[in-house]
Amino acid sequence: MEIPIKTARKLLLWKQGFRQRQVPEKQHVLEIIRKLGCVQIDTINVVERSHYMTLWSRLGPYEKRWLDELLYPDRKIFEYWAHAASLIPIEHYRYFIHTMKEIRQGLKARAEKRLKEKAWLLDRVLEEIRRNGPMGTSDFELDEKPAEKRTGWWSWSTTKMALEMLYNAGILMVSHRKNFQRYYDLTENVLASDLDLTEPAEDERIRFFLTKAFHALGVAKPSDVSSYYYQWSTPTPLKGKTFDTVLKNLVNEDIVKEVTVEGFKGPYYAPTEDFELIQKIGDDHLDCFNEVTFTSPFDNLTWSKTRTREFFNFAPKLEAYLPQNQRKYGYYNMNVLYKDQLVGRIDPKMHRNRKLLEINLLHIGKNFKSDMEFKEKLFDAFRRFMDFHNAEKITFRKIIPKTLGIKKYFD
Repeated sequence: MEIPIKTARKLLLWKQGFRQRQVPEKQHVLEIIRKLGCVQIDTINVVERSHYMTLWSRLGPYEKRWLDELLYPDRKIFEYWAHAASLIPIEHYRYFIHTMKEIRQGLKARAEKRLKEKAWLLDRVLEEIRRNGPMGTSDFELDEKPAEKRTGWWSWSTTKMALEMLYNAGILMVSHRKNFQRYYDLTENVLASDLDLTEPAEDERIRFFLTKAFHALGVAKPSDVSSYYYQWSTPTPLKGKTFDTVLKNLVNEDIVKEVTVEGFKGPYYAPTEDFELIQKIGDDHLDCFNEVTFTSPFDNLTWSKTRTREFFNFAPKLEAYLPQNQRKYGYYNMNVLYKDQLVGRIDPKMHRNRKLLEINLLHIGKNFKSDMEFKEKLFDAFRRFMDFHNAEKITFRKIIPKTLGIKKYFD
């Protein structure tokens, strides 16, 4: 079966949760996370942290507290390494036990190497959390000196290091966050007593990560699915002979089918259950995404730069870690998605104290011809963006091309 690239793009967006707008509810936030498999967390807060933005791009004006509540008190998601630091559906926890056990085996040696003479901090951290319940790094001021003389009996960096080592080993979990600071608790205090903690065998783990990636990507090459979850986050052989064997079994069992994508070298594969969906998209019998939205540079949609160039003829640029004089599109430039195309970028900054949303750059690619429908949907996207950030004003510093007329619209 040959699939047109436009159909493959629309399928990707559908599987990623970009659909016609509905009034968002809390359950939709969880549905998106389950659909994606994981949502990447990032600390950059120039407008809003990426995990909140990934959901806004798909749902529109949802309540950010819903995402926080799903972690605590609902316990429907948890934090761990998947595609970098991520929010993951709690029912997937069992597939990460193998990772935690491997890390736990070398924990003592790692502590002695990294903490050196303070390797004893691992035991002391656990002792304090057992006694006090969930604790953040700032809570570990445990010496008995008067406050004015207090220096602490460990530095912040070693405290954080010890907490993170225990977290990586699955001994601690993130209980909740307050002002983005992690509060850690014993894993047995966080996990529900009825959660399935059966550790899957290696082939089951591989099948799980492969099928989750296929269902998040739609039509994909083996290299696409093998990189959706980071190898160092999930030490499961997602490449090589074992991978090839599991993929072959998925084909033999008719869970995925081999397909071709028009104009591209294969092989590509797609979930068998999606073939009816592919047909509907190809026949225009499905209400696919028809709006303008902005996506974070850490959004699942553009994790694979190679795939994004192939599918969208677009090259995402993460410039936050470049010197200012080397940036072309801006510190935190976000992608502009219109229907099934990535057409440009914005570089936003939120001035919270002034309730001002500043757009340092709005750049629409020269190969995209904007019409009135696009302009109206773009203006509407900026209004939604303002509402989500509680902005009362918006200002534009540089617009390319100038013919968009957006300044006049918002003045």
